[in-house]
Amino acid sequence: MRKWLFVLVAIISFYLDNVFFNMFNVLGIRPDITLIVTVSFGVLTGPMPAASTGLILGLITDIFFNKLVGPTALIYMLSGLAGGFFYRKFYADNIIIPAATAAVSFFVKEHVFLIIAKIAGARPPYFVTLVSYIIPSTLVTAAFCALIHIILKRHLFHPLWRKEAIDLD
Repeated sequence: MRKWLFVLVAIISFYLDNVFFNMFNVLGIRPDITLIVTVSFGVLTGPMPAASTGLILGLITDIFFNKLVGPTALIYMLSGLAGGFFYRKFYADNIIIPAATAAVSFFVKEHVFLIIAKIAGARPPYFVTLVSYIIPSTLVTAAFCALIHIILKRHLFHPLWRKEAIDLD
C-alpha cells in the first residue's frame, strides 16, 4: 500500500511541476515540486529510496521536457541523498531542515542550468536572472517544501512511524 502512495505522490508532483505551475505562476516564479518531494522523501525514508525516486523522476523530466538527458536526474538524485542525510536524526522533525535542503538544492540546480546554458552559447544575464527568478523561486520552493513535508509526514509516514515504535517496544 505504501509503495502505491509513493507512486501517487510522485505522479501528482510531476503533474504539478510540469503542467500546473507552468500554466499558473506569478512572473515565472514557481516552486519545484518534484525536488521538494524528493527531499522530503529523503528526510522521511532515507537516502536510497529518495535518490532512486529523484533519479527516475529526473530522467522522466529530462526525456519529456529537456533536450539534454541527465542533469535534472543527477540533481534530483543528489537532492534525495541530501535529504536522506537527515533521515532518523533527532532534528529531522523540524520542518526547517527539509525546507533549507530543498532551497539549497534548487539554488544549485538553477546555477547548474545557467552553466549549461552558458556552455551551449546562451548569454543569460546572471544578476537579473538571480534577482528576478532564482532567489524568489528558491524562497517559494522552501515555503512549499515546509507545507508538503508536513502533509507527507502526517498522512503518509506518521502511521508508519507509530507502527515501528510499537514493534520496537
